[in-house]
This record gives sequence, structure tokens and C-alpha cells, in this order.
Amino acid sequence: MGKLLFILWLFMPFVTFSAITSDSVITINNIPQAGIPLNKGWKFHTGDDKTWAVPDYNDDNWQGINPSKPIKFLPKVREAQIGWFRLKLIVGRALRGKTVAFSINQIGASEIYLNGKLIRQYGIVNSSFKLEQLYDPKGQPLTIQLDDKPEQVLAIRYSYNKQNVYIGYGQDAFNILMTWPADAWDNFTDYFNSFANRSIVFGVFLILSILHLFIYLSYRERKIYLYLSLYTFFQACAFSTALASYLYSSNSTFFFSTIFSISAPLGQIFFLFTVYELFNQPKKAWFRLLVLLCILVIPFEFLKDYGTDQRILDPFGMLIYIEIIRVSVISWRRKQPDALLFLLGQSIALFFFFLFSPVSFFGGQPGIFISIEVDIAFLTPAVVISILLAREFVHSNIALKQQLVEVEKLSEKSLEQELEKQQILASQNEVLEKQVEKRTTELSQSLTNLKQAQAQLIQAEKMASLGELTAGIAHEIQNPLNFVNNFSEVNTEMIDDLESELKSGNINEALAIAADIKENEQKINHHGKRADGIVKGMLQHSRARSSDKALININALADEFMRLSYHGLKSNDKTFNAEMITCFDPRLPQIKVIGQDIGRVFLNLFNNAFYAVNQKAKVTETSYKPEVYISTLADDKSIIIKVKDNGIGIPNGIKDKIMQPFFTTKPTGEGTGLGLSLTYDMIVKGHGGNIIIDSTEGEGSEFTITLPIN
Repeated sequence: MGKLLFILWLFMPFVTFSAITSDSVITINNIPQAGIPLNKGWKFHTGDDKTWAVPDYNDDNWQGINPSKPIKFLPKVREAQIGWFRLKLIVGRALRGKTVAFSINQIGASEIYLNGKLIRQYGIVNSSFKLEQLYDPKGQPLTIQLDDKPEQVLAIRYSYNKQNVYIGYGQDAFNILMTWPADAWDNFTDYFNSFANRSIVFGVFLILSILHLFIYLSYRERKIYLYLSLYTFFQACAFSTALASYLYSSNSTFFFSTIFSISAPLGQIFFLFTVYELFNQPKKAWFRLLVLLCILVIPFEFLKDYGTDQRILDPFGMLIYIEIIRVSVISWRRKQPDALLFLLGQSIALFFFFLFSPVSFFGGQPGIFISIEVDIAFLTPAVVISILLAREFVHSNIALKQQLVEVEKLSEKSLEQELEKQQILASQNEVLEKQVEKRTTELSQSLTNLKQAQAQLIQAEKMASLGELTAGIAHEIQNPLNFVNNFSEVNTEMIDDLESELKSGNINEALAIAADIKENEQKINHHGKRADGIVKGMLQHSRARSSDKALININALADEFMRLSYHGLKSNDKTFNAEMITCFDPRLPQIKVIGQDIGRVFLNLFNNAFYAVNQKAKVTETSYKPEVYISTLADDKSIIIKVKDNGIGIPNGIKDKIMQPFFTTKPTGEGTGLGLSLTYDMIVKGHGGNIIIDSTEGEGSEFTITLPIN
């Protein structure tokens, strides 16, 4: 049926429908199979009056109009919002009383009256935008029986609110075709079947789009899969508009028209990208110009005149197809694989397109004339490219299998070589293991010797510290012992004097001597307790285990070891002298530390400080005054201790080394190089503190110790 209509369309200028039109009347004597478009002789009047449907109503003052034009070319209808169309028909004797069919397409809402009788209502006619309901019957036949009268009147009560000015852009306001019922239903069936064909093509495009998208996500190096996925996706969108426009009312027509006007050009862009990628064609200025023009087609699709203009997308689509044919021909001449097959597929697509859809290129209105062959023309490029990519995939798999076989052969050969190497390596490993075992034994012996030497050095450091500490303790105890010895000798002499005076009878003198003896005994007791306190304090520090922490008064501990260090050095060098300056924070809290370790830290720092000032005193004029300074300060989280001297300082070249074990600047035999290393370990590792050195060569050094408050 569709092909027959197409043939009739080709010869339409030469066929007489026996429909004679004047300015206000259409005379119909016979109805051809193609039908009679009733688009002449109509009159229109703004307003709403049911009496206007009466056949003998005088409509001479009404305006002549063609309602089959797009609504945007009928400003009076759009501004009126509601009005009436009237058409007078002069029906020939052969048609009077016959049953005919009206195929109606519209954008608004309407009530159809024939000879004053309401025969059909499409939507809800109302001048109110909220109450109006638009409806497009989409050519569904309306079967009616004509009267026996020669003059009959077709009246249409019609509404279309101006708020809907953008809905159904380009669609006819009211279009009616008069045919025989059988022909009308055949046409409608063909129209309906075309949507079934479209749904199949839509499904194929959508499946191809999803398939190629998943392939691209797994193989991103090949962008052709992305371009092909986007091309088929936009083609699916374009085909979906035809299906959706059939399923939904005319209120959605503009929405679907918008989707088509965007999807169709974008589909052509990505089709061009796909072909260029398929044949590795360089994207030069002509390619960029085509893409730019294709993008510009989108706004022109919205500005075009559907009533009189040619479709802009169709000629531009032909331009894209010509470019694709050109690229494929060039690729074929270059003997690129699959170029000939692609060119053949494109030629088949164009053949179907020209042969079965000429109306789309020669100014006609595509509709029921579009057949499945045209859908195949749209689908062929995507299918052909998919087949080419599938062939490429198969060839790649075959090549990979061949390479896999070669790799397996090489692997077997490599495995044999590897076994030989392993045997050689095994024999070499035996030799190496024996050498390593021998070397390990030697290294183990060296390590044992090194540990013994290290232990001896640490013991020497401890003994040196112990000697200095013992010297200091001896000096500290010597003072109270001297007092005890001196007062004991004095008391012995005074007791002899006391006996003499008692024998002489000088009681008063004897009592005075007894009082002096008693005072001396008190002094002897005081200094004896002082010596006892010194011994007990040292014993308390020596008895504490290295891992036991106890609350310690840092100020007292620092003061005690400062004096012990001073006296220890002075006992070895009688000429040594230095001023000890203390600045203790009286609010300093007691903290839990290992007293023995912190005592050794103080002893090491003070020994180094007194050594530094003594060395400077030996090489400096008499105006130099040796000073060793200690201060304490507490904040919210820690205790800060500073030990400072004005001695020889530390050279810049060795500042980073003085904390290293066994590094010393003292002459051989005077130091082990472990003092500051042990000090660092005790402060940082043992107590979670920190130690900072600030020294200037020739001016002195300052050690800052930070201990956390528990």
C-alpha cells in the first residue's frame, strides 16, 4: 500500500480528483484512492458560539484561512485561543449518503460537527489554558455518513491557547484528509506498522550502543568503540522520537522534536568521527569545518520553517555521507583493509535511501511513505562498522593465538635453558654457601670481639665516671671528717685542762671548759651526720635499678652532681677553679625519672663543661673567668634544663658527630667517647625527652634538655 501511495504521489500533478475549489466552497464528485486533502475554502472566526455549527449560518463576513498550516503561521488562531472553522462542501450525486472517512491530524483540541451534529471530540476545547486538553488523533480514521443533501457544512470548534506557543513547533494546526474508509484504515495500518519497524531499529541501535560502550570501557585504547557507541546512541534517540510522538499526546511534541533536532546532528558528527577513526584518516581543516557546520545545524533546526522551508538536516546529512564516501574511496585506493566492504555497505544504504524515501529529499513530507527499507538504510552503516570491528577482533584473536603458540615454544626453550642455568647455579651456590659460611664465621668472631671491646669501653666509661664521682664524694666527705677530727683533738686537750682545773678547785673555769667541750661535741655530731647523709644519698642512687622510676627533685639532683663533678676535677688538678652559677625554678615539680641515669647525664654534662672552661683557662690570659651555669624551668608539659659554659666551644665541623658513640675530642686515655652518646640515649630513648646543642667555637656551649612531666 505504501509503494502504491508513493507512485500516486509521483504522478499527483497529472491526476484529477474531481475536487473543484473556489474561495469558499469545495465541490467533490469522486474520491481517489489517495484521498482529498481538505485544506481550501475554510473560514475562521474568533469566539465561541454553538450556533455557528448550524449549516445555514451566514459566515460571509468570516476570514478565509488554511488551517493545515503550522500554528506559528496562524497568528489569529493562536491569539484567539478559541474559535470556529467552517467549510462548505458541494457533494456530487454519487457520494451523497455514502460512508467516508476523515483522517485528522491536529495540534490543539477540537469538536467536529457535520451539518450541525457533533460527530467527534478530540481533547477538551476550552479557552482556559488550565482546563484545555490537547489531543492529536494522528490520522486515525473517523468514519461518517454523508447526508443526501448536495450542500453540506463541516464545522470545527477549535482551541489552542497562546501559552502553548512553543508546543508542537512546526506541526499543522488542523489537517484533514477525506478518503474511503477501507483506504483510510489501510493507510493508518501502514502508518502504525512503520512504528513497529522503527521500534526494531531503535532496539538494534540501543543494543549496539551499549555493546560498544562496554567494549570501550574494557579497551580504552580504541576510541572508535566510544565514537560508534555515541553514534548509535544518538541514532537510537532520534528513532525514539518517532515512537514517542505516536505514544504521547501533542503536548509532548515539542519535547520530542527537540530531542530529534539535537540527536540527529550529533549522531552524524560521531558517525564522521567513527569513519575517520576506522581508516586512521587525519582530521584536517575540512573535517573540523564539517563538525562546526554540523553543530550549527542544531540551532537552525529550531529556526527553520516547517511549512515552506526544506529540511536543513537532510542536505547536510548528504554532505556528511559524501565526505564519508570520499574517505572510504581514498582508503580503498590505499588498499586499507575492509575499506571496500565499508564502501559497499554505504552504497547499499544510499541506494535504499534514495529509492524508498525520495520525499525526504525532494521537498515532500515524510510520514507513512517511510518504509522499512529506509530504516535499513539508517541501520546499515552501524551494522557494517560493527561487522568490520568484529572481523578485526577475530583477526586479532587469531594473531594472538599464533603469538601464544610461539610464546609457548619459546617458553619451553627458555625453560630448558633455565634448568641448565639452575644446575649451574646450584653448583655455584654450594661453593658460595661454603664461602659465605666461612665468612660468616669470621664476621661472627669479629662481631664478638667488637662487642667485647664495646663492653670494655662502656665499662671504662663507667669506671671513669665512677672515679670522678668517687673523687667528688671523697672531697665532699673529707670536709666534715676534718671537722670531726679537729674537734675531737681539741676536746681531748680540753678534757686534760678540765681535769687540771677540777684538781685545782677552779669550779667556774671547769664549767666553762665543759661547756666548750659540749659545743664541740655538737659540731662533731653535726658534721658526722652531714657525712652520713652524703653516703646515704650516694647509696640510694647506686641501689636503684636502672629500670625503676621514682619521683626526683631535679633541682637538688643537679646541684649535688654539679658539686661532685667540680670537686672530682679539682681533686685531680689543684690549680683548677671555676664559678658555679645556679638558677633553679623553685616551682619545679618532682618528676618520675631513673635517678641514676639522670645523675649520670648531669655528671657527663658538668664534666664536659668544667673540662671546657679548664682547657680555655690554660690558654687564656688571667682576665678570663671560668663559669659553668645551670638553670631549670617548668612549663605545662615539660621541664627544661640548660647547662651552659664559657669554655672552648665545639667546632662546626664536629657538631653532628659529638653524639656518636666513641667520638671524642679529648686526648687518648682521657675520654672514651661514650659520655654524650649515653646521655642522648638516656634522655631521648630512656625518658622520651630531647637534647639540643648550641655552641660557638671559642665562646662556649649550651646543652638544653627537655624532660616530659609525667
